Amino acid sequence: MRSMMRSIAAILVCIGLGAAVNVGIPAAAMAQQTASWNGTWIGNWAGGNGTQIVFADNELIAMYWNGDYLSDTQSSLSPDGKAVTITWQAGQALLTRDGEATGHIVVHETGQPDIAFDVKRDNQ
Repeated sequence: MRSMMRSIAAILVCIGLGAAVNVGIPAAAMAQQTASWNGTWIGNWAGGNGTQIVFADNELIAMYWNGDYLSDTQSSLSPDGKAVTITWQAGQALLTRDGEATGHIVVHETGQPDIAFDVKRDNQ
């Protein structure tokens, strides 16, 4: 009887370890994934100086600001994927994700006060 109890206990321990490993793998994989910025992000249209920021996956394609598309923009993604620094000749912006389709941006241009506002992913 004691031998059978040990066998059952050993089986239960193996099942428990197997379940823990199976649960742990997806959690670890999910922790390493970052949400993509893919799509068009918009904001501040009611504020008078709207922006449109376009990404292909996490690569910046275009940024509309001050009534035109900026030239020579460059971007840098943070290690956790939650923030993007965008630079151009006359300024810099920090775009930060708040949720899957929401975020905020702070725009700094030489000689101008900083501007901060919410952005959202455009659902076209």
